[in-house]
Order: sequence, then structure tokens, then C-alpha cells
Amino acid sequence: MRVDQRAWVSIVIPTTFPLNGSSIPIVIQIQNTGKTPATGVEGNYIATVLKRGEKLALDDFRIGHAHNKLYVGALFPNSPVPMTSVVVRYGPSISESIVPDDALRQDIANGNRFIIFYGKITYNDVFGARHWTQFCTGTGVAMLEKLKECIAYNDVDHN
Repeated sequence: MRVDQRAWVSIVIPTTFPLNGSSIPIVIQIQNTGKTPATGVEGNYIATVLKRGEKLALDDFRIGHAHNKLYVGALFPNSPVPMTSVVVRYGPSISESIVPDDALRQDIANGNRFIIFYGKITYNDVFGARHWTQFCTGTGVAMLEKLKECIAYNDVDHN
């Protein structure tokens, strides 16, 4: 009964990363497809551009490792929360929005760089159990080298 009644939080990830504006938007929706509210909904994510061959730091959201945080609080069934973020270059103290110029578009097309977006959301169900959902996606020819690793990161808890 608990599995049937609990909250199931997921993220609708973007299918495209537009490269024709002053920034690269990440448009997402956090949704609860369960039958009861999720509480304490929060998460960490990274949205950036990496060079071909750079290591993914999946699930490394410790202090000292730059990333974004999100807070939703309570998430009710069938009431998705839309969010928009941008792809950034993470620095030691601040993050800078990445401007999609001709060099970036060419590097992505030629397989020299790729866009990566991944993260982890945690939440509580009405029974007091803590749950998590992980997600990963990206774009660019160079992403193909990391695709298996990215797809394997997409997961949910098993309780």
C-alpha cells in the first residue's frame, strides 16, 4: 500500500539546449506523480559545458564543489513546479553564465565540448521515509563518450 500511496518525485528534463540567445536556458519541471504530497523537496544540480574527455563528477555535491541548489518545500500530486536555470561555468566563488557564441556552437558540433545537466533530488513521503531521484542528460557529439555513465546515473531509491 505504501508504494501505491507514496509520493514519487521526478524531473522532466529538457530535450533541447538552445544555443541562439544570450545564455543557454535549462527549462525543467519538478513533478510528483504519486498520490500524496512530498515534503522537504530539495536538490543539487550541475548545468555546465565540459571539454571532451573531462571526468563527470556525478553525485559530488559536497561543500567546495560548486553546484546549484533548489528548494521546493512541499510538492503536491499533479501540480508540477516549473523552473528555469542557465548553463554556467562554475568558479571557486561565483558562477558565470555561459554565452553561446560561435566558438561554443562549433566546438559542440565538432565534438570538442558538450553540455551536461545532472543532479539529485531528495524528499520525504507522508510515511516519513526519505527518498531520492537522480537525473542526467546532455547534448553534443562529445557527450556520446559519457552517455552510458550519464544514463546509468538516472535512478531512484529502492525503498
